[in-house]
Amino acid sequence: MKEIGYKVVWPLGKRIAGPVALAPRVANLSGKTICELSDYGFRAEEMFPLIRTSLSRRYPEVKFIEYGTFGNTHGPQENEIIATLAEQLRQYGCDAVISGVGG
Repeated sequence: MKEIGYKVVWPLGKRIAGPVALAPRVANLSGKTICELSDYGFRAEEMFPLIRTSLSRRYPEVKFIEYGTFGNTHGPQENEIIATLAEQLRQYGCDAVISGVGG
């Protein structure tokens, strides 16, 4: 009987980029514009309204640009959406982003 062999692959793969510095957090959401991004895979239609309600209670002056404005960030038009995303976020005066909520 011939012995079968398998190559072993490290499941984490090789690191190809170093750490990236994060942008500073927004200290207070009052009067800020929050843009929502979704891949339409994690119950966005349930989660975003709950988040909006909760944040609006705490910060009455907060403004939201809803996820439908930007399209599916992980769908058939993903490349086009991501390519124009930074400009769209600037256009809407985005101060913070909520992305990929649910579970």
